[in-house]
Amino acid sequence: MDNISSIIKKAQDDLFPELEAKIRSELKQKDKGWLIDQIIYLTCERHSLHAQKENLENMRRRLARISKKGYDDQSVKDFIDKYRKIRRENLEESGLLANPPHMGMAAIESRQRSTKGEALLEEARDMLYAILYGDEDINVNLTRGQEEILTMMLPRDKSDSLFFLKAVTEMDAAGTWKDPQGISNDDETDNIGLQVEFGDNVKESTGIAVFIALNLINLLHINEQIFYARMEKIEMSSLQLL
Repeated sequence: MDNISSIIKKAQDDLFPELEAKIRSELKQKDKGWLIDQIIYLTCERHSLHAQKENLENMRRRLARISKKGYDDQSVKDFIDKYRKIRRENLEESGLLANPPHMGMAAIESRQRSTKGEALLEEARDMLYAILYGDEDINVNLTRGQEEILTMMLPRDKSDSLFFLKAVTEMDAAGTWKDPQGISNDDETDNIGLQVEFGDNVKESTGIAVFIALNLINLLHINEQIFYARMEKIEMSSLQLL
């Protein structure tokens, strides 16, 4: 007995020869260079190479900004002092965010951030990157000494918000949090856990800056009501021997 799926498939099969002939006719009128460009484009798109190239270019620009600016313990302190108390309403009142979705719903898109909002997001990303991965090679000179592991939990469909991180361990996790207002429940949500090991200092000021940077990234992009992150001291790790 036919169902709607079999009817659609039969219609597609009937139309395919005519569609193929029309496509061939159109392509025969194109020059060879154009055809080669289209094949390369479709191949790259299929294997997500365009996204990889864009991420690589973003990384190069980030490293150039970090190297030019330079980061030290004073830079971290200034960052903490400047952004420690920032909240969602501050960003909206100052025009850095325009009509963003309710917290806990969709991620904030670039069109919902002003130019200054976009710059602040990049500043937070740069600070987080510098703390987690920075060394003298990219003009980052932070006091280290205490190994920490940072764990971040967020919905899998928002994990690309942290695309700029490297050397991250990923873990599957199911959400169990329920929003008291019933707007953005996290019960049984497909979450992902991300872990990064980095060097903090004994005063843990870089760790505080990590949380402030993550808060800014959440407020400006990820848009979770509760973006859970924690840090734990590591007594010993194989990375400490490298």
